[in-house]
Amino acid sequence: MAAIYEYTGVVEKILPTQSFASGFSKRDIVMTDDVGPDSKWPNHIAFTFKKDAASVLDTVREGQRAKIRFAIDGREWTNPQGQVRYFTDLTGLKLEILNADGSSTEPVPAPAEPDFPEDPGAVDDMPF
Repeated sequence: MAAIYEYTGVVEKILPTQSFASGFSKRDIVMTDDVGPDSKWPNHIAFTFKKDAASVLDTVREGQRAKIRFAIDGREWTNPQGQVRYFTDLTGLKLEILNADGSSTEPVPAPAEPDFPEDPGAVDDMPF
């Protein structure tokens, strides 16, 4: 199983979905370091969301802070001339938009209500 990594930064670009004749589709998001506009050499890192996972980018906007969970994928390809090439992808798995303070904008689910009967005497299969 591949290791899962996290990266926090600012959404720089969201590229259009690419579809291929094979039926495969992907969409890239480019994120930069969360170091501010004064950084002389910011990192521009592209992550790829594949197939149905690309829909998570539909509501994301450029300039938002986000945390992305991703896996590193690599593959080998031999071209028709017999040359072997290697490709590495940062495959996006989950994207979480962050507030300015770094907290998540995703709502925290409320704890489930306990499933107790209204009248405890009505239950006669209790183990005690």
